Amino acid sequence: MSEDGTDRREALRLFVLGGIAAAGCALAAPAAFVVAAPARGGASKETWVPTVRLDALEDGVPKKVQVVSERNDAWTKESHVELGSAWLVRRGATVTAFSSICPHLGCAVNAEAGGTFTCPCHTSAFAADGAAVSGPSPRGLDTLTTRIDGGVVVVDFRRFKVGTPDRIALT
Repeated sequence: MSEDGTDRREALRLFVLGGIAAAGCALAAPAAFVVAAPARGGASKETWVPTVRLDALEDGVPKKVQVVSERNDAWTKESHVELGSAWLVRRGATVTAFSSICPHLGCAVNAEAGGTFTCPCHTSAFAADGAAVSGPSPRGLDTLTTRIDGGVVVVDFRRFKVGTPDRIALT
């Protein structure tokens, strides 16, 4: 040790800096955990939502249903959230679900007599199978995957990018 006590001061300085570094790491670890939560897959990619009973659908007649479910992200959980709507069309024991959003610019699609669909905003028309018939829509109606679970039609609800010829699911 030197006469002026520099060794002691140097050791004290290193001790204090080490303590500050340890405290910083202790605070940074939980913050990094919270910030990285969405990258860990906090939100589900699939949103299977029960809609209506299969026997409530008439064969070949489109029925618009509201899609109401829980919404979860990395930090919050909400219940009874209206995610959107879909058109359900029963054909025998199978059900086809179409997004109620026009692929052109995102307007609401209406069902017409005979089971066809139209967009009243920009005159796009769609066949009963969802194929584009006329108008500016770059593609047919977007279909949603369905299954029957205990007599209830369950829909894998998704939204799709509008204005493109390709069907691109939004996350």
